[in-house]
This record gives sequence, structure tokens and C-alpha cells, in this order.
Amino acid sequence: MTIPMTELEIDDVAFLTGADGNGHDGSDGKHQSSTSCAGLICPNSSAKSRHHHRHHRHSDGQSGAHSVLNWRKSNVLTMGLCSLLVITIIALIIAFFPFHNQCFTGHTLSHTGSYGPDADHRQHKPDSSGTGSRHQLSQSPLLSTTGELFPWTDIRLPAFVVPFSYELSMKPNMTTFYNTGSVSIWLTVTERTDFVVIHTKKLNITDITMTSADDMDVPVIRRLECTQHEQLFIGFDGLLVPNRNYSLRLTFERQLEEQLEGFYVSSYVDTRTGVRKYLLTTHFEPTSARSAFPCFDEPALKASFSMKLVHERDFEAFFNSERVDRVPYNKEGLIMSVFEPTVPMSTYLVAFIVCDFNIHAKQTREGINIRAIVPDEQDSQSNYALNSAASILSYYQEFFNITYPLSKLDLVAVPDFGGGAMENWGLITFRTSVFLYNDNESNSETQEQVAIVVAHELAHMWFGNLVTMNWWDDLWLNEGFASYIENLGVNYIHPEWKMMEQFVVTTTQYAMAMDSLQTSHPIRADVKNPTEIEAIFDMISYKKGASLIRMLDNFLGIDNLRIGLSAFLHKYQYKTAKTSDLWHSFSDASRIHGINVSAIMDTWVNQKGFPVITVRRIGNQLMLNQRRFLSSIPDSDNIDDPSDISPFGYKWIIPVTIITDRSPRESRLVWFNTSEMSIPFDAQHQWFKVNVNQSGFYRVNYESDQWLALTDLLNNHNYNRHVLSAIDRSNLLDDAFSFMRIGILDVNLTMSLSLYLRNGERDYIPWETALYHFGIMDMLMEQNPSLHRYICGLIEPLITIWGWKDQTTDPMLLRKLRALLLRAAVTYGDKQSIQVANRYFQSWMINGTKIPANLREVVYTTGVQYGDQREWMHCWHRYMNTSIPSEKKLLLLSMGATRNSWLLARYLNSSLDKNRVRPQDTVHVIQTVARNPMGRDMVWRFVRENWHQFIRMFGEGSFSLDMIITETTWHFLTRFELKQVQQFFESVTVGSGAQAYRQGIEKIRTNIYWKDHLEHLVINWLAKHTGDDVVL
Repeated sequence: MTIPMTELEIDDVAFLTGADGNGHDGSDGKHQSSTSCAGLICPNSSAKSRHHHRHHRHSDGQSGAHSVLNWRKSNVLTMGLCSLLVITIIALIIAFFPFHNQCFTGHTLSHTGSYGPDADHRQHKPDSSGTGSRHQLSQSPLLSTTGELFPWTDIRLPAFVVPFSYELSMKPNMTTFYNTGSVSIWLTVTERTDFVVIHTKKLNITDITMTSADDMDVPVIRRLECTQHEQLFIGFDGLLVPNRNYSLRLTFERQLEEQLEGFYVSSYVDTRTGVRKYLLTTHFEPTSARSAFPCFDEPALKASFSMKLVHERDFEAFFNSERVDRVPYNKEGLIMSVFEPTVPMSTYLVAFIVCDFNIHAKQTREGINIRAIVPDEQDSQSNYALNSAASILSYYQEFFNITYPLSKLDLVAVPDFGGGAMENWGLITFRTSVFLYNDNESNSETQEQVAIVVAHELAHMWFGNLVTMNWWDDLWLNEGFASYIENLGVNYIHPEWKMMEQFVVTTTQYAMAMDSLQTSHPIRADVKNPTEIEAIFDMISYKKGASLIRMLDNFLGIDNLRIGLSAFLHKYQYKTAKTSDLWHSFSDASRIHGINVSAIMDTWVNQKGFPVITVRRIGNQLMLNQRRFLSSIPDSDNIDDPSDISPFGYKWIIPVTIITDRSPRESRLVWFNTSEMSIPFDAQHQWFKVNVNQSGFYRVNYESDQWLALTDLLNNHNYNRHVLSAIDRSNLLDDAFSFMRIGILDVNLTMSLSLYLRNGERDYIPWETALYHFGIMDMLMEQNPSLHRYICGLIEPLITIWGWKDQTTDPMLLRKLRALLLRAAVTYGDKQSIQVANRYFQSWMINGTKIPANLREVVYTTGVQYGDQREWMHCWHRYMNTSIPSEKKLLLLSMGATRNSWLLARYLNSSLDKNRVRPQDTVHVIQTVARNPMGRDMVWRFVRENWHQFIRMFGEGSFSLDMIITETTWHFLTRFELKQVQQFFESVTVGSGAQAYRQGIEKIRTNIYWKDHLEHLVINWLAKHTGDDVVL
């Protein structure tokens, strides 16, 4: 592998944790209940204090009047002077006291910025509706669209308003794409109030009414919208009171757009007719439901949703729940589809679609109806995903010991989709390239990816949908669990794929590369606004989260893991929960072992980074030392950065596992919870390895003699007689190269470790790790010929053995390994491999000879790289006309390999034309050119010139910005480039890409360190082992 990052093809997804059984979060000790007697807060204080304030003002007035009436007439002049003085004082008060923020009913706005009676203690009480802890208020004045101060200054909604049911009605026009709709939200309040605050974004609200359950109107006398917080303030002439239900009805309209969030327009071209067809679809996670309809758009505010959707007769409508009726709407032929109320769920899980797709159906053995909904000409490509979903859904019900709660599950292939997939409850949406699989045309990796994404989304039906996090700061747990459980699901239908072995190279090692940066973030992140929320949909939440669950599984055992998960899901179903609730469930499940899961796991989720354990052998003892591992050179400018302070002082409670030459199949578990410790160890052992199967999220560094012993162990065994598992061999390579790149481990030791690959390695996992690190070195060393010769020398024996024969009967991992090695051979200049690939390409282009599916990527890329305009145009024509998503993706990415600068420029410019390249694929075009040595400077200019267009295209909160920044900066090597990156991104809005920018700067500094201090050592080693004469 020649790149340091993988595509983030899995979903935008869901979550888990954050409150008690009713969605409350009372963990913050500084929040005081309004019904407690702490301080000045007493029972029913809202009503009492309101009465007291009114009575006090009234009494003051009477007292003043009484005094005036008793003055003597001779004191009229004195009275006049006093009156003038009073008027002057009142004028000064009006001038300087913020009455413009005062409630129109006389209930004042507190100095904390929250609105209404007793606003201060409402702001700081336990979160009685499950909306989580309150956040820092805006520092600058918060204005409404009218220019008035917005009365509610918290970005979170008031905790005292609790919605429980939505009645939605939508009428989108499929010609003009203009949508009109209404929503009636049934709600209750936990305190008396004369206002509510609701979310809305870019909606034209045409009418608002409020009625009580007995049909009494509550007049709306004030409405203010704040676009900054995406909130609508609605004030009433009267009070809403607890223990009564109210219906808030809003009508609205909006022009739908061809974008990738909210309620939006998508399209596709039927390649058989050339006709462009349109559909309407949704994507709400994390905070875009508010752009489709006004709502209480926070995950803990679960409610039931019903829907009436008006559409043309030739289209079908789909919703989270079952359709109960389809009736004529008017004489123009419109139809109204009526859907039953959903189970209680969060707004981000709501979904509805209007399209003309085909439907394929299948039942699980439990009788659940599963439907694949796809465009007509791609009909047959949905069978694999549909069958996989049916099997995995049944497996999950057994694994979790809790039934899937809905009667149906729809799986929809959406042509324009920003993420990989989205787990809308009962109506999962997918990007076509990760859902459709063609048995004859798609390669093995496409099949694997489809299975993984389906398994991931189905895991969310329990984690995230059934039990939901209270707030987005616990996103990691939901996504981490889904990213781990997906492997169990795929392993159930394809045990021969060895998903749990592949886990270290698909998940753990990538997560460690990211989390070893000083600019990483704790896995449990504090987020407030939509941009911050979008930013944590990253490798830390997904891959580190999954890696920690694997570590937990390893020391708890799979049976205890299942018992704990099942108990947790049963206890909190249809509710929200905190991370600590899950830890308690695991602790209860493993009580017999006395494991305090909370104490252990808190050290991993509440501080960023991970440890490196340094191991020394001293007599009959192993001495262990732990410290935070950083893969970068610390930035002296950020030494005192508050975000770098850890609540645990960067110490972890570590499950240390060890194997030795005397017990290579039986590991020993030791708990390491101090800075240093020693453990008894027989001095007669010839070798030992710590972190068995890389089950722990930490690195291990040994003394030189132990590294040499492990190297000898690898070199002295044939490929089929290794003592260490493939995962352990991969782990050694990963740790060693990571240490070498920052000067922790000697270059000679690291490079010598890799020598065993030539004749001693035929497993996919170690080769994936090795080629990943060689790819980083190749970038740092700017395509050094000696490195290329060394890599080709390592892979040449295996290419000779397996050649270019793509046998469908070969195991999946062998097919993946063959494709991996052939790509590397071409990348690093193996002439024979290039010639073979070019022959395949020319035969395909000229004669139409079919290329085996698993060889297409390397053949297409080689043909374009070593060809010219003719080869490039052939791929472009096939790209524009194929209806197979996996083929379309391969062709698109292969065109970025050209060495023709004119074609690269055309390729980049085409990515801005949605009729040529879908917006969801623009990032992949940029990524591909950035990984082409001939295109790096060009794509950097392209990104700078079009940055504002990317902001408009993706929005400030899109994770696409992260990928663009990462891919176009990580390979820079000079101080000039570092300064250029800093100057540009400091001068523009980066939105959710702020973290990627900081990480990019850190990576460039580390690259500079490599060039200055380490590269010459590697060149010298290569000179000795490749026969080159150049020694530095």
C-alpha cells in the first residue's frame, strides 16, 4: 500500500450513551434542581418567585403613592423636585439596564442569558429532558434575523420542553422541487413557561399555532429566528403548564436543492435511454433534520413520527415505518402515502424518499420483511447486499438476545450520497458503490466492503437506534461499537475472510497512526455546535473506538461481552444512556473476575493518545515503563496548550499480554496501572513478545537484543511454520517502522526486520502493514530508486509464484494479497509487471478482452499511467457510460494516475462539474491526484483556487473538508511548504477541517525532521542491501 490513509467509506451514522433511563443527565454536580432546597432554590420556586416579584413591585408602588398622599401641600415643590429626580433615575436605568431583553410578559431574562421566569436556575438544573449539560453561552450579542437580541442564548434547547410525537405532512413538487409541509408536534413541559425554542434551518415558516389538548388556543405573539444557532423562539400570550399536552403546529416551505444533506434532490442517468431521472431523499445526521422540518433536533429528545407524503402517481414513497394507505390526493393525479407512527426515536434517524426504483424483497427467518430499493437497470446488483442483510439481521438478534423491534427494513441505493451509508431506523440509505455488487464485474474488495457496510448499519439498529446517546460527545461509543460488531456480522456469513484477523490492518493500525499525533483529541469529545459535531465523525470515533472495544473483548471474553451488551440494551431500550451505564453492565457481567471496567476504560476514553511500553529484561525481572507515544516532534509553540492536559496525566490502566518461546500459544495477562512496574520473568527465555495479537491499543519497544531475537525468530521459520501469528508479525512491523520514523528505533534494526518478507511471508496481513509503511517512506524519500528496488526485491518471489492468474476458487485473502502485491510491483517500477499490465490494458481497449475483476485496478491504473490521451479518454468514456458503481469507481480513480499534466488539469476541473463527477466523488478525485507525485503541486493550487467553492459545495461542517486538507498537505517536506500551508488556511474558513489543518501542520513538521535527521541513514542501509554505490 502506497498511501497513509484509507477512504472513509463507512457511514455518517449513529450513537450510544449519555443519560439515565429517561434520557436525563445528572452527572454534572454543579447543576441544581429547581425542586431542591439548595441555596435559594425551593420547591415550586418558579411560581413562588414569580408571585413574589410581582407582589414586591406592587407593594413598592403602593408605598410610594401612600407617601405622596400624606405629604403636606407646602411640600409640593419638594415633591416636584423628588419626582424630577425619580424620573432622571428611571431614565438612567432604562438607558443602561438591558430591558430590551426583557420578557414581554414581565418575566425577566436572567443575566446568564436564558429566557423566562427563574431562568438562572433553569439554566443550571439537572437535564430533566435528557438534553445533556448546558454549554457556554455566546460571548457576543446573539441577534435574530430582525436585528433584535435573541432571547435564548444557549445553543442547546431549553431542558423543560419535551416533545413526544410528530405528525408530518410533506408535498414536494417533482418538477419544480419546491416543498411545502406542516408538522404538528405534541409536547409537554416540566415547568411553567410562556415560550419554547425549536430548531429550524433555511425554512420559510409561514404559520405557527399552539393549542392545548382540549383545543384551547395559546396565542403566539412573538417569533424570532437566530440563524447562528439555527433556532426559532416562539413566545405566547399565556403560560404552558406541566402535566398538560400541547400541539405546536408549523407550516413551512423550502426550495429543495441538489446537495448531500437535509431533504434534497438526487438524480441519475439511465444509461439505456440517456434520460436523467430524479428522486428526493434525506440525510439528517447529525443536525440536518431541522432543515427539512422544524423540530427539537437533539438526539436525546426521542419521539414518535407519523408521515403523510404527497407525490406523483408514478413514484413510490418510503418512510421509516410501514405504509398503511395510498389514496388519491386530488384530481391532478397526485397520491398521498400514509405511514404509521414510528417507535420513539431521535430526529436524526428520520428518513423519507420519493423515487421510481425497483423493489426486491426477502424475509428473515423471524419473518421481518427486508427490501432492496434500487434503480431499475441496477436491479440485479442488490442481491448480495439483500441476502447478507437477512442473514446478519438474524445473527444480531441472537447475539444481542433482543429482537429487532420493527416489522420491516428497507435498504435504498442513493445515487448522490455524502457518506457511505446512514442507519435511519427501518430505512437505511447507502451510497451505490458500497451497496451494489455485480458477481461478474465487481472485485473481491467490493464484495467485502458491501458486507462490511451492511453489517455496520445493521449493528446501529441496536446501538444508536434502540439505545441512543444523550449528546454527540459520546458519538465514539456508538460508532466504535458498530465498527467492531460489523466484523462479527461479516464473520458470521464469511468465516473464511478472517475479519477479526484483518481488524488490526483495517482498523487498529490506522487509528494508532492518527491518535499518535499531539493534535489528536480524546475519544469522548466535548462538542457544542454543528461544525464541532461534524468534526468528530473521524478515525478516532470510528476506528479507535472499535479498537478499544476489541481490547475490552480480549480481557473480558466474548461471553461476558455479549451478556453485558444484552443487559445494557434491555435496560435502556427506547431511551438514552451514559457511557458509565455501559461500563456498569460489563462490570456486572464480569463480576466474578472482579474487573472494574469503568476505572480501566475511563483512562482510554477521556484522554487522547495511547501509551508506548518500554520493556527491559533485568535478571529474573521484566521492567515495564509507560509513557504517551507521539509520532511527531512536539511543537514548542503548543507546549502549554490547555487541550494537551490529561485528567490522568497520560497514564493508562493497560492489559499487558505476553507470550514466550516456552508458551507461544498461551498468553499471560498482567495489569499495568503505574508509571513503572516489574514482573517476575524466567531469565532462560530466549524470546518474548508483548501485546499478543495487537489486542491492546498500545505500542511496545524492546531493547536491541530482544528486537534481534524477534527478527531471528521471523527469519528462521518458513512461511508456513511461523511461531508468531500473522497478527503478531504485522504488529512487530507496525511498531518498528513507527518507532524508526521518529528516531526511537535504530534504522538498521527496523529495516533488517523487514528482510524476512522476501521468503518468509505469504499472509495478507503482514504484507498490508509493510507496504503501508513503505508507502509513507516512498513519499518521504520522493520516489527514491534504491527504496523501489528494495521493495521490488521483496515482492518478486511471490509474484513469480502467484503471477497474474485471478482464480475465483482462491481464498479471499489470497486474492487480496495478489492484487496488493501487483499494485506495489507497478508502483515501484517492476518492469515485467508493468509490461503485463499494459498488455492487459491494450487488449481490453482494442479488442474488448475482459479483464479479471481482481486485476482491473492495477491494469487500469498502469494503462493510464504509462499511456497518454488515448488510454485516458478510453477510461473516461467507459466511466461515463457504465452502470456498475464498483466499475465506475475504479475507472474514476485510475484516471488520476496519468503523468500528463494537461489531463490531470482536465480531471480536476471535471470534479467541479456535477454532470461529470458527482459531488460525493470530488474528494476522491482530489485524493487520487494528491497521491500522484506528478499531481501534488497541481492539486494544491487547485484546492487553494477553489476553496470557497468547496465550502459552498460541502458546507463548513462536512467531513469532506477534512479529507481535502489531509490529502493535499500530509506529503509536504519543506519549511517553505509548511509556511505556505499555514498562511493559506489561516486566511480562510476551514469549518470542521480545523482539526485536519492542525494535524497537517504537525505531520509536515515531522516530515521535515525525517529529511533532516533520518533519511540519510535509510539511504545508507539501502545502499548496502541493494548494491547501490551511493552512501551518505
